[in-house]
Amino acid sequence: MSRAKKTLSGYKACKNCKLIIPEDATQCPNCGSTEFTNNWRGMIAVIDPEKSCIAKRLGITKPGVYALELVEE
Repeated sequence: MSRAKKTLSGYKACKNCKLIIPEDATQCPNCGSTEFTNNWRGMIAVIDPEKSCIAKRLGITKPGVYALELVEE
């Protein structure tokens, strides 16, 4: 079975905090990083990180949509 790249077109993930942002963004609004990747898999939407056990487990402290895994390039 092929593991072809299947990411959401038009979006990239921050290499530091994994926040998913539009491809035209130059800086991550979450952590301020300028390093991004187009190679990521899975995503999670966090609305209330204080009440989310998954967000706590992943170390997410701010609401947003995050990549679950960054794929090495």
